[in-house]
Amino acid sequence: MVATNPRTSAPSAKPLAPAAIAIALPRGFTTSGVTTWALRLVNTLAAHGRPAALIAHPETSGHARLTLPIHPRVLVRELRNVPDLDAASGDLSPFLPHYRDVIRELSIETSRPVVLSPNLLGDCYALAAALCCADADRVRVVGYKHLLNPYDTRVLAAYEPIIARFVGVSDHIAGVLRGAVPHRAADARSIPYGVEVPASIGPRPPLAARPVTLIYHGRIEQNVKRIMALAEMSDELARRGVSHRLTLVGDGPSTREVDARVARTEPGRIRRLEAIAPDGVLRLLEEHDMTVLASRAEGLSVAILEAMSRGCVPVITRTESGATQLVSPGENGELVDLAPDADDATLARLMADGVQRALSRGLEQLSRACVRRARERFGLDAHARQTALLIDEIAESPARYWPASRPVAFTAGAATSGSGAVPPDGAARLRETLHRLAGRAIVVHGTGRHTIELAGVLADSPARLVAFTDDDPARQGRSLWNWPIVAPADASRTGATDVVISSWINQSAIVERAGVYQRQGLRVHTLYDAPAR
Repeated sequence: MVATNPRTSAPSAKPLAPAAIAIALPRGFTTSGVTTWALRLVNTLAAHGRPAALIAHPETSGHARLTLPIHPRVLVRELRNVPDLDAASGDLSPFLPHYRDVIRELSIETSRPVVLSPNLLGDCYALAAALCCADADRVRVVGYKHLLNPYDTRVLAAYEPIIARFVGVSDHIAGVLRGAVPHRAADARSIPYGVEVPASIGPRPPLAARPVTLIYHGRIEQNVKRIMALAEMSDELARRGVSHRLTLVGDGPSTREVDARVARTEPGRIRRLEAIAPDGVLRLLEEHDMTVLASRAEGLSVAILEAMSRGCVPVITRTESGATQLVSPGENGELVDLAPDADDATLARLMADGVQRALSRGLEQLSRACVRRARERFGLDAHARQTALLIDEIAESPARYWPASRPVAFTAGAATSGSGAVPPDGAARLRETLHRLAGRAIVVHGTGRHTIELAGVLADSPARLVAFTDDDPARQGRSLWNWPIVAPADASRTGATDVVISSWINQSAIVERAGVYQRQGLRVHTLYDAPAR
């Protein structure tokens, strides 16, 4: 029989099946906040009957694989025998068939367009744009801004034509999105990450008879996470007579430096544990009093949300993106303010101040407030419900097409026509700067995509290139085209008189820290106006 509406006696419409979401992970299951968010979200959606998929590229070399269980209803497509996407120079051919297969399988299952969430890399969005050229009826795209950085903003603005809705993971980040694409402001939403919050958390032993326990869990990395400042913070607390233990959990490019630092510290005060499964991290958080985070930049930190959900009090640097949405100083943690170019010693002192402020306010009260805020504002089920509503809304939106006159790829093999990382006049701007510095000894700051795409200009430089500098400790001590890569603090030792910042997207953030060069007597030269954050 055909069901009828009793008021009209007309056949009633068949309810639409829940639309599917496919989340792309261009760095695979590498342990990170974005990976954790993706797995928890698809697990929750699948448990409520919504089709969901993960498209996972190979993991980043040298990083641990996240071992969070995956719901059996989640379609997992792991890409094998493909290159790193961020090293493919815009060649999408090894990846596109895998994406197309997942989208077609889900669209047949639901008889609706599939919502695709590219993430992190410009060329991941390029794959979505390529699908919109050939399969626009099957796919809709949602653009997430996970971090407050100019790269993510640039990527989302570049691929705005095919993005149905934009999502900022904090209120502040959503506001930045609206400013970056003002004509699409109505399509930008704030949907904070969510975490599971237990019904109750056991009390921690009284502090009177034991050291206060501090924990950091995340990437062991210096450039953004400023991990070495936490070791110096521990030294500062020891000098002040604050009995404590610091646990560092994770892996990353600064692992060797951190392990060497731990070895020089009095036994038992600092320890580093290898990356462990999320359940193990949550148990550790329940055993520690405070979580410490000295990041230069964050989105809405999943690590801090996890800590709050377990009553572990955060002491974190104030970043524009989401810190104030998570922490109200004196109520459920402490925020640390410092200048962008502050050194590790200054940061360590300020972090130690934050720890002592939290201790003076009473950790038990702060801990209860942490759990309460996590439960009321950042629950995983509420996050999944908001996302589910958005998925269905996007699936019902009109198809969007990539302009035929524009290249799809974000990166390029040559800089003459420009790319997502290098604007069309980038080569001309660098060439003009190098001509103004003819005969002078220069270092070039940056060894990433912008520099690589402008290799031909640097090869013909009338200025004398003596070295590269990079903020990433993992690149320091290596070489690029037979020139050494040194730390910014060591730039003057190369004999250079000038520094050229080779970046378009990240230029503003680098300039904020240019004091490291100016204090060495070096002149700093930029190529572009400040990009949007």
